[in-house]
This record gives sequence, structure tokens and C-alpha cells, in this order.
Amino acid sequence: MINNIYSTVKIACYSGTGGTELAAKSFQSHLETAGCTCTIEKITHIIRKDQSNCALLLLLFPVHAFNAPEAVYRWIDGLDTVEQVSAAVISVSGAGEICPNTACRLGSIKRLTKKGYHVVYERMIVMPSNWVAPAPSPLPYLLMQALPIVVDQITRELLSGICRKAKPLWIDRIFSAIGKLETSGGHYWGKRIKVMEHCTECGWCADHCPAGNITMTNRKPAFGDGCHFCLKCIYGCPSKALHPGTCKFVVIKEGYCLQDIAQLPPQNVQVHIQDLKVGFFWLGVKNYLMDLET
Repeated sequence: MINNIYSTVKIACYSGTGGTELAAKSFQSHLETAGCTCTIEKITHIIRKDQSNCALLLLLFPVHAFNAPEAVYRWIDGLDTVEQVSAAVISVSGAGEICPNTACRLGSIKRLTKKGYHVVYERMIVMPSNWVAPAPSPLPYLLMQALPIVVDQITRELLSGICRKAKPLWIDRIFSAIGKLETSGGHYWGKRIKVMEHCTECGWCADHCPAGNITMTNRKPAFGDGCHFCLKCIYGCPSKALHPGTCKFVVIKEGYCLQDIAQLPPQNVQVHIQDLKVGFFWLGVKNYLMDLET
């Protein structure tokens, strides 16, 4: 039985292609099983004045250019000031807690601290990469299988009062500062998304864009300059009618669907993680999975 020190937990999450939202729902399930009253708020372009009280704020977001997405910072800035409410910051990436990602939570932690929150816990969750190239098999499937295990571990540590603080690499602080320039690049990229002729005019992209950057104009998607670069519209379009107009290499050609990844196990899922041969870029993912075996 978990020694529960938090009775009420608010989960706030920003999610693009679904990995962070899936983690948030897993946290809600584990926290409620442990006896917590738990709510989820999705962070989008719509800023809501925070009025809810909680014993713990659990903030989740995908790593964007070595930082939190711009919408997360705006959301934190809109929070009410509190008096030493506990908070935990969980980042989600496709590469793991490695250079250049180790400083990705600094900005959100500083903002939460200014609002009166006491950040007692921070950690990285790894989900299948949706950027440039998928991780080599069987890593994506194994990551999906690992999610509830990691969430259970984090939940137990949080509710038992265990504090976990990271020490970012100094060079990653520089990467984090430089990465802020990508926000403007994301705006540029999103404004140049192409709508193909086979678009069915269903409006799915406009309804599901977390940035509110897509509107239906003359029954076709029109893109503004507020793109968060989350790729949700590209991967989620039911008719696959949206294509990047620039930097096409960032989009995985085969598409990206977490449900498919979770349901299609590789031929040999019993392989020992330490025996897997992976490239340098995926060493963080391998180490993440190996830590779960120990």
C-alpha cells in the first residue's frame, strides 16, 4: 500500500501526437487507484484562469527544441499565485535524458517557482519518436510496454514523498537558450504546410490543433503563424492530405500512430535490452529501458 501524502492531484498536460496525453491518463489511473482525487487539464492555446486547489500539480509536456512548448509557459504564467504547493515536472521525449535534453525542464520549473510552487520532483519519460526517424525495432514497442511501469514507479515515489531533482549539463543550458529560436522556426514551418487536392474538407485538423493555428477558410485548412510544431495535423489527418512545405525530413514518412505501435509487437520481444544493437542517437532510449530491468 502506498503511503499517500497527496489527497488531490491536478494533472496538466500539453500533447501533440498523443504520447504525453497517454502518459497523463496513465498517471490519472495510477493516482486514483492509490486513493487520490485526480483531474486532467489539457494545455492548449486557450488560456483559462486557474481556480482549482490541489495538493500536487503534475505538469507533463513533450520536449520541444530542448524546452517546454511555448503554450506551457503561457499556461504557467496564467496560473494563480499559491503558497508552496508541491509540483512535479515530467518531460516526454523520444531520445531520453541525454544531451541536449537535460535542461528542458528548467524554464517551466523557474516559472512554477515564481508562482509559489515547490517543485519536488522531475523526470523524463521516453515515448516512441515522432521526429525525423523512428527508433529501431523493437524499441518503440518496448517503450509502449514500459509506460505503465514507469508511471507506477513515479507515482509510488511521489506519493511516498521521495524528491528527485536533476542536474542539467551546463552545455544543455546553452542548447535550451538557443532552442528558443526554434519557436519562430515552428511558426514559419506551420504556415507553409501544404493542403493536397484529396483533402476531404472534414475539418479534423482545425478541431484538433492544440495551438488553434488552423481555421477552415473556403472549406479548406488555412494555417496561421502560431504553429507549435507538434506535427499532430500531419500525422492525424484522416485523409493524409497535409504535407510539410519545408524541412520535410522532420516528418516520418511511414507516419506515426501510437496505437499501431502498441499493437504490433516485433517478432522477438523477449530479447535482452543490453544485447540490442542501436546507434548512438538511441543510446538514451536503451539506457532508459535497461534501468527498468534493474
